[in-house]
Amino acid sequence: MKKIILSAAIAAICAAPAAAIAADNNLYGQLRYSFNSVSDKDGSGQDGLSGNDNVSLFGLKGTAGDGDTKAFYHLQTGAPSDKNATGSAFNQRFYFAGLKGGWGKAAYGRMTNAYKFDGFKLDPYYNLSHVNATGKFATGGASYGLSTATNGFTDNSLQYHSPAFSGITVNAGVYIDDTNEDNHSTGIGATWKGKGANVGVQYIQNGNDGSVNTNGVIPGVYIDGSAMRIHGGFKAKSWSAGLSYETVDEGTAGNTGASTNYMYLVGRFNATPKTELVLTVGTVDPDAGAANAAAEGTGYQLGVFQTVVAKTQMYVTYGAADLDANGVEDPSVISVGAIHKFGFGG
Repeated sequence: MKKIILSAAIAAICAAPAAAIAADNNLYGQLRYSFNSVSDKDGSGQDGLSGNDNVSLFGLKGTAGDGDTKAFYHLQTGAPSDKNATGSAFNQRFYFAGLKGGWGKAAYGRMTNAYKFDGFKLDPYYNLSHVNATGKFATGGASYGLSTATNGFTDNSLQYHSPAFSGITVNAGVYIDDTNEDNHSTGIGATWKGKGANVGVQYIQNGNDGSVNTNGVIPGVYIDGSAMRIHGGFKAKSWSAGLSYETVDEGTAGNTGASTNYMYLVGRFNATPKTELVLTVGTVDPDAGAANAAAEGTGYQLGVFQTVVAKTQMYVTYGAADLDANGVEDPSVISVGAIHKFGFGG
């Protein structure tokens, strides 16, 4: 029934006349697809050529209000351009709303938490074909060198972002666990932005119930665990660079105190107004017995992105990881793909 309702809602939005899409509302979408030559027998099990959707999507967002404080909303749903596991036309991503003004912004619903967002915005290969945080071929999510806490969406979220004071913004969030234990998850962070430069820190933790697994409220952060990210970057006229360093609790039954350090470095260069070169280097450094110990190693990606026409890019990328585990084939992928964007309204 939920799939029928979601499909009907999207169909109604798409069928609406252009006049019904007011200046303060925007219907948008992306079709993202690639052909991939993959070598990853020991990870994803894929070895050969494949065509893959890279998280194509539809979204609707808007604002309402004439004063200093405005209401806003944002709905986004996946729209796979090939048959997914369930064969459904759409799948859940996020839906949130809130209020914003000179006092800051408060939002509630299902959304990207602040910890994830500061890694997501660094990664130019996010939701493309690549080697992921676990050292396996993937067609979406974060690249190697960013943790799995840089993936997924967080239910039952209440987040606040302050206005900037001397370039500094702070954020805080509470994420309700929907259990009788009332062990809710929390997050806090701050970012400074100057002329071309930025630096920040994010901390997030899942509620403490004494267990060790990843079924908590915060995706990628173990129950009874936490994660911290320090990040920064610099942007010049034709190039930019960014860095993320994380420590994430990844305990197992055999070693509940184990954690993993993740480092991700990205450099971007605009060779021409329509051609961008992108290089990333990532490392995964786990404690012995950590849940992601098999991904220990160093990975890198190199890509060329070409804007063909407005809102349409084609690209060629190569990504690989040199894993430290004995007897495991190092994963790699060559990807040729396109990203088509569109939008209507304000």
